[in-house]
Amino acid sequence: MALKNSKKYKVYSDDRDSNILYTDEEVSNFAKVESYKVVRTNIMFSLPKSEEGKVIAITSSVPKEGKTTMSINLAITFAQTGSRVVLVDCDLRKPRVHRYLKHELGDGVSNIVCGYAELENCICKNVRGGLDIITSGAIPPNPVEILTSDEFKKMIDTLKQTYDYIFLDTPPVSVVTDAVVVSEICSGMVVVAKADYSTFDMVDYTLESLNKVNAKILGFVLTNTYGKGKGYKYDRYKYEYYKSE
Repeated sequence: MALKNSKKYKVYSDDRDSNILYTDEEVSNFAKVESYKVVRTNIMFSLPKSEEGKVIAITSSVPKEGKTTMSINLAITFAQTGSRVVLVDCDLRKPRVHRYLKHELGDGVSNIVCGYAELENCICKNVRGGLDIITSGAIPPNPVEILTSDEFKKMIDTLKQTYDYIFLDTPPVSVVTDAVVVSEICSGMVVVAKADYSTFDMVDYTLESLNKVNAKILGFVLTNTYGKGKGYKYDRYKYEYYKSE
């Protein structure tokens, strides 16, 4: 499992990513934050309360549907309940969690699995709102091999002993098989689709791929809907009404 660029670290500070974290106090929007809380509640009630260390993977059908944004914001929202939460960037091909959070890439999943770094040294504590993260690490030539390895499963098992929820940001299903193979160790999968972008064929393919491996699909989240069409005025009404309570 040879790695390339194992020490090529970079800190991203692109302002284009600054408004992507809707649960951050500085850029929070009531209606958007409440939407994430609704998703959080639905996920909580979809999983057995007695299960320790719940592993939840976030994926999509194709790129640019908002899966990484969803992964980060959901993880932050869960952390706000006081739960111990870690977000693991399992998109080993095009990692973005560290970029959106303006954090160093550093050592992460690939380095841990390949034996070049210790897990405890790769956990970035309290990066945002009580949330811990593990970056993807160095870009490997063999992502699927890493995600199906016993070492990766041991890493997740170790995290389950410490965290209540482990969120995995995984690549789109129709592009690579990474999310499908990771589903084996997950308590459930959340699939992100984008309004006016995702097609029924895309979603059907994703469902078929995940069903073939008996993945537990917790549900779909439709993004890019807020502020569209006639519903915008109703959304504004709900915002003002609930905010005043």
